[in-house]
Amino acid sequence: MINSKRYFFLGTIWIALLFSSWLWYFTFAWSIEWTLSLQIKGFGIRHGTPNNVNLWIPTTSSSDQEISWQFTDNFRIEDLQGYITGHYTTIQCDGVYGSLGNTLTGIYLKAGNANPTLLLWNPGNVSIGTAFGNYISILTPVTYIYKATDIANAWVANKYWDKPRLKITIPWWTPPGTYSWTIVFSLYMN
Repeated sequence: MINSKRYFFLGTIWIALLFSSWLWYFTFAWSIEWTLSLQIKGFGIRHGTPNNVNLWIPTTSSSDQEISWQFTDNFRIEDLQGYITGHYTTIQCDGVYGSLGNTLTGIYLKAGNANPTLLLWNPGNVSIGTAFGNYISILTPVTYIYKATDIANAWVANKYWDKPRLKITIPWWTPPGTYSWTIVFSLYMN
């Protein structure tokens, strides 16, 4: 009897070892695979404009009037590409339109600074058109902020902004009413 108990005991241990080996094998041998993907996007280039602008209400006059004002928000360029190729922006306003169908065309802009203000990284690679040192008509597109194509611009990333000044000439014969306009700030790659 002792032998049968011994065989039973050893058999039980043997079965327990087989079961735990089987369990161990299938617990760690089965694997679940996940497909992972990684996308590395290139840095981009963006530009932005101020929010809507409301000017004060001038009264009619028997002589020409000029109103001027500086933006409180920024025209900005974010160039994170680091390419040697340049870019440029243009700014334009084809008129200030009145409710009676009349248009004011004396719209001028002057840069807030001689150079755009650097927000991040390396200075000196982005410029403001020299004509914006004084008030310039923006009735047609004019190059405003730009970066020249240059090997020195490789791997350079910048964020710049400028707060320009706006001047509008209101002729003496302008009828009263509500006037509105759109300033177009466009970005082009060289």
